[in-house]
Amino acid sequence: DALAAMGAEPKNAAEDNLGSWGHEFVRSLAGEIGQEYNQRVIDGADPEEDEPFQDLLKFVHVIVPFHLTHNAEAEAIDLLIEVQRLKYLLELDTIDDNNYQRICLYLIKTASYMSDPDDLMEMFDTAYEIFRKQKKYFDALLVALRMGRTEDDDITALLKDCEDPIMKKQMCLLLGRHRVHYEVQDDPDEDELNELIGNEKLSEQFLKVAQDLDVLDPKTPEDIYKSHLAETLGFSRRRDTGGAQVDSARANLASTFVNAFVNAGFCKDKLMTPDSEWLYKNKDHGMMSAAASLGSILLWNVEEGLTQIDKFLYSNEDYVKAGAALAVGILSSGVRNDADPALALLSEHVEGDSHIMKVAASTGLGIAYAGTGREDVMEMLVPVIENSGGGPTTFMEVALAGLALGMVFVGKCDDNVGGTIVQRLMEATDEELDHSHARFLCLGLALLFLGQMEKADA
Repeated sequence: DALAAMGAEPKNAAEDNLGSWGHEFVRSLAGEIGQEYNQRVIDGADPEEDEPFQDLLKFVHVIVPFHLTHNAEAEAIDLLIEVQRLKYLLELDTIDDNNYQRICLYLIKTASYMSDPDDLMEMFDTAYEIFRKQKKYFDALLVALRMGRTEDDDITALLKDCEDPIMKKQMCLLLGRHRVHYEVQDDPDEDELNELIGNEKLSEQFLKVAQDLDVLDPKTPEDIYKSHLAETLGFSRRRDTGGAQVDSARANLASTFVNAFVNAGFCKDKLMTPDSEWLYKNKDHGMMSAAASLGSILLWNVEEGLTQIDKFLYSNEDYVKAGAALAVGILSSGVRNDADPALALLSEHVEGDSHIMKVAASTGLGIAYAGTGREDVMEMLVPVIENSGGGPTTFMEVALAGLALGMVFVGKCDDNVGGTIVQRLMEATDEELDHSHARFLCLGLALLFLGQMEKADA
């Protein structure tokens, strides 16, 4: 075979002139090394030890640098994966500006096909270290976020190593986009960087881009339906003339959602922001949705948005107040503010007696603080989950509080939150588990372990 044909042990790529054997021979040799390695593992050799594979690894240490210097990065990585020595990449000086991008891209893409969590983390970690060595700190942070390494020490080390102020800002924008609850300290530009992480200028930047693209004019639901172009006339089509009155509430509700999404973040529309007339064309949950849609329209613009939403929190209609509570959560989603308005405004309703307000406030907190892992939000919502008795309405509060906690601690595998939700599910009666909202409690538990694979095992 090819291994036997090589005869003497290789010394290094230069001395052996591996290229003279031809690329196909080197590729074939790499394949045979992988097969021989697997056979020895099957025969009982410990893959953690180098001694049983010493002869094979000497070939590997020649072939891998050869591949890397001949635009065959994928073959080099495949060979190292085959012999479980991926970390050898970090010892090589053949990785430079010309090939590090291809190497890291292949590592990251290949990681998606790794079924073993340890192999997955090893591939990400290798790419992370290569990016750091090449001083590509933004890319290193991107990989760190995929690994779930959002601890303060890791982020601080990357920001400290980065000397380019523009790249630092890009890194802070990335942290803000991923809702990472981190605060820059001991940096001359810490105020500006913390603003970027907290998404404080997000609304301003969004509106500036909209202005540059000339798309600031608010749109109406009719602009989306374009019912004047259709023979069916969209929502106005009915089987009989009497049907129009019956379905108007549903049509209005549909228009509320369409209006909220098409004008999300633009801070103005033609239904809700001019006056409150549209709000009262709906009823019950329709009114709640209409009030909550203000949060979407005024998205990220916390200061101006709260001014417009605040009046609805004191409405005589419970559904309008509940919608306003939801709007506060949506409005504050992902935006860090020193005053913490979402927590300040919604906490009293979470602890209050009104069922609809408790449900809306809990959901609003979940949306506002999604991904932040805030302990104070957990302390507020855990008592709601632990509440028992009171029938279906109480269990609906329990389920939505569980979902909110799942959003706040998404992917964080928090023991306290997980234990509380599991305990409540175990204590739930058959009637409660048959409740349609029980699935939200299960979803909240699943969100805790999103993307964490084996960590979800009991």
